[in-house]
Amino acid sequence: MSKSRIIKVWVDQDAVHALAEDGRTASYQFADWKRLRMATPAQREDFYLTYSGIHWPQIDEDLSFEGMFANAGLCSRTESEDSVYWKPSPKKYPTHEDDSLLFVAEGGE
Repeated sequence: MSKSRIIKVWVDQDAVHALAEDGRTASYQFADWKRLRMATPAQREDFYLTYSGIHWPQIDEDLSFEGMFANAGLCSRTESEDSVYWKPSPKKYPTHEDDSLLFVAEGGE
C-alpha cells in the first residue's frame, strides 16, 4: 500500500484543509464536527499536527488525515489509519545571528 505525506494544513472560515505531497487536497467542513462548529476562529486556528492527524488543544478535538482523504474518496481506510500522514521534513537554513543552522520543519503550522 502506498502512503501519502501531508505537506501543508490550513484553516479558513468554513473548513480545515490538507495538501499531500502528490498534490491531492482534502478537507473537513467545520459544520460536520460539533466542537469545531462551536469554536471561535481563534480556537480553530490553534492546532498542531501529529503523525496521523490534527489536534485542537483548546477544544480537545482530533481529526485524522486518513479519514479526511477517505471521505473525499482519495484513499481507502486502513487498520493502522496511517496511509496519509504528516512528518516534518527538516531543512537547514542559516540564521542571521551567527553561522549556526536552524532546522525548520515544513509541512505544518
